[in-house]
Amino acid sequence: MKRVNTYLLITALLMIVLGVVCILNPVDIFNSMAWLVGLLILCTGVTSLFFGLRAQRYLPNAGSTTLLAVFQILVGLMMLGNSVLSAVAIVAIFAIWVMFEGVSLSVLSFDYKRSGYERWWIMLLLGVCSLVLGFLALRNPEKVEALMGILLGIGIFANGIERVVAFSALKRIGNTLRDIRESATAYNIDDKQ
Repeated sequence: MKRVNTYLLITALLMIVLGVVCILNPVDIFNSMAWLVGLLILCTGVTSLFFGLRAQRYLPNAGSTTLLAVFQILVGLMMLGNSVLSAVAIVAIFAIWVMFEGVSLSVLSFDYKRSGYERWWIMLLLGVCSLVLGFLALRNPEKVEALMGILLGIGIFANGIERVVAFSALKRIGNTLRDIRESATAYNIDDKQ
């Protein structure tokens, strides 16, 4: 139990500090995160390339796997070479996804209207808002990078606070268990007398 408490306390403090650093330097943190994404894409591409080259004898579609692996390696190298470009690419992908979801939700709202759902307009409103937010994100990627860095920092900070609460709860549970054990021992001693 002592190891768990120590682990929780150390990780909580580290996460709180990291969260504050992220909140204070959101663009730098987001660029670093984009660099890590590039590294992951590169590693995935390299492993896929090895798999594709070995599987060409056995699988008929291994050529496409190999070609996709080469593409992943190139994208990973580009993202590693320019973290600012990587960050903009991540924001663009995120913005396009949000816009796509907005269009999908808007279209779906009319299906709900035809089905007799009275609050279909809420879905339409959310879809239009998603479309607008995605468009604004494409127009201002730097602001979105900062916002995502801040949100990442808030998430890490909140996780650190959650660990402090868990540490406190575990300590309280440990004290309660100790009290129960002592009461049970005292009760057994009283029974024997």
